[in-house]
Amino acid sequence: MHELRDLIGWLRQRLRGEHSVRACVLTVETAGPDSHLLLLGEAQASLSHDPPRLKVRLDAPELAQIRAERGVDFDPADLVNRTIEVQLRTGLRQRFGRGAGVQAKLMALLSLGQIPLEAELERERTLQRLRLEGGRFGPDNWVEPDDPHHIALVVSEHGEARRDVEHVLQPLEAAGLLRLHRISASFEGAGAERSLAEALARVTSLHAEYGLSATLVCRGGGPVEAFRPLNSYAVARAATADRLPNLIVGVGHAGTPRTALDAVAARSEPTPTAAAMLVRHLVERTGLRAERALVALEAAIEEDLGAAGCIALARATTAFDAALQDLVTAAEARLRQLDRAVEQSLLLGLSAAVGGITQKEPDADPVEVGLPGDTEDDAALSEALALVIAIDTGCIVISAQDLSAGLPLLLQFPDGAVPVRVEPLSSTTH
Repeated sequence: MHELRDLIGWLRQRLRGEHSVRACVLTVETAGPDSHLLLLGEAQASLSHDPPRLKVRLDAPELAQIRAERGVDFDPADLVNRTIEVQLRTGLRQRFGRGAGVQAKLMALLSLGQIPLEAELERERTLQRLRLEGGRFGPDNWVEPDDPHHIALVVSEHGEARRDVEHVLQPLEAAGLLRLHRISASFEGAGAERSLAEALARVTSLHAEYGLSATLVCRGGGPVEAFRPLNSYAVARAATADRLPNLIVGVGHAGTPRTALDAVAARSEPTPTAAAMLVRHLVERTGLRAERALVALEAAIEEDLGAAGCIALARATTAFDAALQDLVTAAEARLRQLDRAVEQSLLLGLSAAVGGITQKEPDADPVEVGLPGDTEDDAALSEALALVIAIDTGCIVISAQDLSAGLPLLLQFPDGAVPVRVEPLSSTTH
């Protein structure tokens, strides 16, 4: 049994050295001024679901040497998806919290392969065949779901593509905002075409069962040859809109050539992460639409309540005005009754007082009053007479028809009152 330090020392001795390697450049990242990080993958398609990857550093001195050999316009980004032969210097490095790992540095670019044309020709043949058959495919068939929930994911069981997609979508899945149906498939090797066609057929069954909102087909980067299964007719035909609505493809990276599956898809994204972010944005937009609908509903309810309140207030105000008018009318009628009662009470009091006077002088001769004529005295009397009051009832006499023989009256003048009695007019009376 060896100690850990002895094992690391043995690895350091075996890993340190220079090697010539044939590989495919998957990605190129800038690591500083004239310094880049290249991710190398297998030059040929592999049957492995998780092909090996090696990150290599290209520093400024080595880049300057390559430019001196291949021209000053050489750009490391042009190496993406190209097969290369390079000389590497390898060693062992300690990574904080992750243990020991291999470090590699690119020392020289020995050869640079060309992009094969076979894949491009196969892609065009597949698309032409689909067009002749009248198949529906392409961005025109995208229908944005109102409430995305069931999402199918076709991806290699192992590899970075699945991890990248799940990193974006698992929080939404954990929150219950969507359900991710995972279907494993092989994207490389002799059985890749059959594996992908079977996976897409499984997605078709899921769509018939759940009504999928979208389907994701994702894989990581690799050499151009590794994407040939995505150009096959069987895979592209199984991914048409008739079978898979809202297909979202995210394969490779920004430098990966477009495949027939990219052309068939309703949405083609440059990376698996970008494809997953598209689904995430669909879910977020659904939440925004729901929030706006809730705000609109609250505004409508508030408006309806405000209108109902205004109507109720108007009705209450009208009813209050009517009630107030009824009270005013009743008060006026009551005041008129009180005025008549007070007036009658005063007249009765006055009549009673005059009646007392007439009772004290029972022997007084009655005053005989004739009908008003055209004499000056009669005219003056008509103008001076203010009120004629029946002493018995206290009512004001306003018509001669209300008089009867023997009726005691009270004549109210501006300067006083005079009691009189109605007597029949005889021929001897002057």
